[in-house]
Amino acid sequence: MAAPIRFVASEVSRRVFPLWRTVSQQRKLTTQLQSRWTSPVYLQQARGLSRTPVVLCEAEEEQEEGGHQEAEVPVVTWEESVRYLESPEFAERYKGREVWWDYVRNHKGSVPPQRTRKTCIREGKISTGNPCPICRDPNLVVDYRNVELLEHFICPHSGEMHNVLRTGVCRKKHKMLVAAVQKAKNHGFLAFTVPYKKYDYEEIFIKHPATATVKTG
Repeated sequence: MAAPIRFVASEVSRRVFPLWRTVSQQRKLTTQLQSRWTSPVYLQQARGLSRTPVVLCEAEEEQEEGGHQEAEVPVVTWEESVRYLESPEFAERYKGREVWWDYVRNHKGSVPPQRTRKTCIREGKISTGNPCPICRDPNLVVDYRNVELLEHFICPHSGEMHNVLRTGVCRKKHKMLVAAVQKAKNHGFLAFTVPYKKYDYEEIFIKHPATATVKTG
């Protein structure tokens, strides 16, 4: 009986001792680093370091992440946007095509993302290197009175809005487009068709038991 117990004890010690030794070494190293960081000499050296390298590193990281420097987005009214859509500058830039025709979103891998970007503008600045078709051109203002711009996102055959994955517009601007199109229809700026349904009034007024005595004509 004593032999199996000694065997089990030896196996446990053989497997547990290396793990215990590793944990104790890590604790010792952590204690040494903490004592070094909190020492007066180290704190004095840290206070004397220049902040210039830190600022440069942060600027480099921002450029690597965004790939660009954030630019202020100018404020343009919808009247100025309407005049821009009628100007030769707009015709030369888009050459009679939709504003989203030549837009290609950058993405990793061979499969494009199934959702567009949440937004391209944060705190009044463009926060991405490849903004959506509306955010990249500050003269395109989404408004229910800017009918010519809204027509770029409406299919001329079905009268429905193009899919957001086709236009590439960010989700924030797409919500604004949907609201502007609906408001433009309510105000009569955009024409739309109402589905026609033919009713059999004879069946309603004559064949129904509650209105059998009602005469039509």
